[in-house]
Amino acid sequence: MGEDDDSEAFGAGDSVDAMLSEWRSEWPELDVSSSEVIARLLRAARLLEELFAIGLRRPGGLAIANVGDFDLLQALRRGGRPYALTPGQLRQALTVSSAGLSGRLNRLEREGWIERGPSPVDGRSTLVRLSEEGRVSFDRLVERHFALERDVLSVLEPAERAGIADALRKILVSLEGNA
Repeated sequence: MGEDDDSEAFGAGDSVDAMLSEWRSEWPELDVSSSEVIARLLRAARLLEELFAIGLRRPGGLAIANVGDFDLLQALRRGGRPYALTPGQLRQALTVSSAGLSGRLNRLEREGWIERGPSPVDGRSTLVRLSEEGRVSFDRLVERHFALERDVLSVLEPAERAGIADALRKILVSLEGNA
């Protein structure tokens, strides 16, 4: 089944089908076949980020300003007790600049999500940890978040999900190896 067959199977197609059609009409010799995947990845990522941001701002505990803050809180929570990392460990986990991390930490501390203090092991280093209120609010929020992810992916069969995950893993390994 080719790309054109897929668009027919799903009705009028998606916004990328329209963009590709415009390119084929305007410049038939230009190879835009990579956009069948790349443009869809980028568009899906933007739409997912918007959808997730809406979910993060729902009432019921502390609100999270953006998906980047959510990623930082996830890094702290999934590390296990005492839910604490150094700023360097957070930068590595998030691939964010020092300035970007500092802004996030300031906002999350001000909003009650995290606490910062000296490391009990090395007083010269700082630890960032989830506050108790932050952990309780995050635990409620993260369950809703993963339910939303499952709902988004419910249009796919398990084998389709596995195939997409495998293909994206190959791309990420290649990109992360070049970073």
